[in-house]
Amino acid sequence: MQFDKGQSIEQLTLLSLKPRKRRNILRSVIRSVSKQSRRRITRQQDLTGKQWQGRANGKKKKMLTKLKKLMKVRFGPNNAHAYFKGRKTGKIAAAHQQGASFDVTPSKRSGKQSKQGMATRGIAKALIAAGYKIPRNRGKGTKRPSIKWITENLTLNQAGFLLKELKGGSGKSKWQIDLPARSFLGETKKEHKQHMSFILNKAMQVA
Repeated sequence: MQFDKGQSIEQLTLLSLKPRKRRNILRSVIRSVSKQSRRRITRQQDLTGKQWQGRANGKKKKMLTKLKKLMKVRFGPNNAHAYFKGRKTGKIAAAHQQGASFDVTPSKRSGKQSKQGMATRGIAKALIAAGYKIPRNRGKGTKRPSIKWITENLTLNQAGFLLKELKGGSGKSKWQIDLPARSFLGETKKEHKQHMSFILNKAMQVA
């Protein structure tokens, strides 16, 4: 939240105040933005009010709840913003906020189940495209498994190993995971209007 001269009547009014008064008003606004952003995480809703896309493995556990505790705010006489404690946390938050695509390779651990959990939809699709088959329940022969079957029956490491074998066993197998955007940080149009009204009212009171 940055304020520069000439942008709006609310901002011009705010900029006419003494630094301490501006700081107090911006503090209230950024705390409201942070509170509303945390509320969206609790409700699992994006900035348009729609429910977030669910987890790829189908689990119903709420997402991004740890980010609520790591969200902080900074404010001064000319600007205010929310941020996350730790660079890694900030990158995770940005990836979820905007959506992202990244490559994954299987862990080299052996004899232990990967901490990364079950196979994702991304590697399931890659396995099917590479020709992975499973035995039929009845009768002879094999069949192509469903994405659901793979994500429920293979760990990420197992799926990665199978994919590598299907591709000839040479080099590191990798697959792309697409992380859908799950926006939460910021203001809706309604919230922005309320904040601008709050700024103008407070600025006029102390002007």
